[in-house]
Amino acid sequence: MAYREATVAAPLARPLISRRTREVLTGYAYLIPAAVCLGGTVAFPILKAIHMSLYRHVLIKPQEYGFIGLGNYGRLLRDEVFWLTLWNSFVWVGGSVSLQFLGGFAAALLLHQGFRGRALIRTVTLLPWIIPGVVVALVWEWLYQPNYGVINDLLLRLGLLTERVAWLSDPALAMPAVIATNVWRGVPFFAIMLLAGLQAIPDELYEAARVDGASVAHRFWHITLPLLRPIIVVATATRIVWTFNYADLIFVMTSGGPANATQITSTYTLLQAYSDLDFGYAATLSVVLLLIMLGFTSAYLRVTRGIEGVA
Repeated sequence: MAYREATVAAPLARPLISRRTREVLTGYAYLIPAAVCLGGTVAFPILKAIHMSLYRHVLIKPQEYGFIGLGNYGRLLRDEVFWLTLWNSFVWVGGSVSLQFLGGFAAALLLHQGFRGRALIRTVTLLPWIIPGVVVALVWEWLYQPNYGVINDLLLRLGLLTERVAWLSDPALAMPAVIATNVWRGVPFFAIMLLAGLQAIPDELYEAARVDGASVAHRFWHITLPLLRPIIVVATATRIVWTFNYADLIFVMTSGGPANATQITSTYTLLQAYSDLDFGYAATLSVVLLLIMLGFTSAYLRVTRGIEGVA
């Protein structure tokens, strides 16, 4: 009787790392390119600005270059122009964003209605947003020109003015003038964002409300606004941060004048860096701007916590 030799299967080698660990490591590997790009374009400039803010670094005075610690920050606290620019920044942001939101909301409600030529009007509405900011500034600077500007000419013809006004040379009018320009450019942003939100609201909700006898005001307050809150929160926060750091318009139109009436912290930082060539103090201003924006974003998200998730 023949006996067969029993064969015993050899145990499989246990992998060094588990499947779950490999999946996690693979995910992090895919994130490496994005992390490198963000580190090179965001983290490194921030760290470099913090480093520069600790030094006296004026290009036209290389012999004075050296480490001064928090000296630039102490100078900032004593700088009356900085506090003026910070106040101007809040006026600039508050006036621009609030009027942009109201104008954009009104435009979105109008564009949501059905009428002939609506597609063309929607396209035209985007034009101010598409045009580069520098071009917008140059065009509006010409419109505000006191001698041959279109605005003065129209107002004189309509009898609303008795003499020509130097809009950008009057400290009392310069800030409202640049805010009006920024509102004209920023309304399309809110209009398109809110229009997209309006189109996502189901018509069945409005039909049910009409059947229940709800008025237009009730439908707006109890259907439209609640469902648009997530978009309003995100769009407003984004626009506030953009506007606070947006220096092109003012820099081209007034360069912060007259008498610092339109000088915001962003333009003041540019002037310190590229006019006075004081890169140490400019870096200090940029670091403070970053801290202000981080504080605002944190407070804004805390106040609006849960609103962005309302549906």
